[in-house]
Amino acid sequence: MLELKERDPFSNLFLEVIDDPLKKELLFYLMCYAQVVRREGTLYVELDRFLSCAYRSFKNNRSHWKDVLVELNFFTISDLYGNVFTGKDIYRLKEDEVYFISIKQEYAELFEGINTKAFKLWNILSRSMVYRKPTTVQDAVILSAMLFNESLYEETLNYCELCEERYRSEASYFKALRHLSLLYVGKEAKPLEALKRILILLEGIGNVYYGINLDKLRRDVESLIRRLEKGKALSPISIEFVRNRKGKKGFLHKFLNVVKDFVRKLFRDKRGSPFKEVPVCSKSSPTLYTSL
Repeated sequence: MLELKERDPFSNLFLEVIDDPLKKELLFYLMCYAQVVRREGTLYVELDRFLSCAYRSFKNNRSHWKDVLVELNFFTISDLYGNVFTGKDIYRLKEDEVYFISIKQEYAELFEGINTKAFKLWNILSRSMVYRKPTTVQDAVILSAMLFNESLYEETLNYCELCEERYRSEASYFKALRHLSLLYVGKEAKPLEALKRILILLEGIGNVYYGINLDKLRRDVESLIRRLEKGKALSPISIEFVRNRKGKKGFLHKFLNVVKDFVRKLFRDKRGSPFKEVPVCSKSSPTLYTSL
């Protein structure tokens, strides 16, 4: 079980799901609630309507949805008589009665932003490691970059803090990205000095790091330093992946293929035998891992 540091409940939830994508169903419940709220225009929605979004046949999953809501601990459920159920009290709900579900009052004003984060995180996990945990450094590096590129800076710095401890021999990258994320959430007291420290951390890693174009990231950080030195505000940057360019032919390559095809045809016409093609070795760049 992941040892979570003291954070707000939603940050803990997001970090737990990032670290174990098998739990991403928890995000689905948040998104389903938001969908019903937008459709009906109220934070209090009928429980059966909410569950029909989460499951096509929710009556067959009664015990499971109770487990999920108890684990989330962000919702309250009330009946027609004003009784309120929250936490483990949710297990006391009876079948075939009318209930209403709502987000806890202390989270109501934050919920729109929370739902946006949940949706972004759902998409990231759906594109990457849906059925498995990030078990290698490359998994963690690319996942952290995807979080950063979606402007999930709080989630990026929390995950990078975890990875610094987990992959200590590779801590420079995670430390650099954590401090970069701190800049964008406004938690760095001295931004210019922080950027210079980030640049030093990145300089010792190389130009390509587990599929990440660190050369471009360093140039972007240098650009941010120049902006701050001129008194300008931070501008958003994104981390670039080094993709496998196999199969993408440039103009020169295409032209040479045309010439080669012409020579092959001419040779075949004169000699009556096919032109023997010599295989060409190519060095491909590291590739971004694909969805499972």
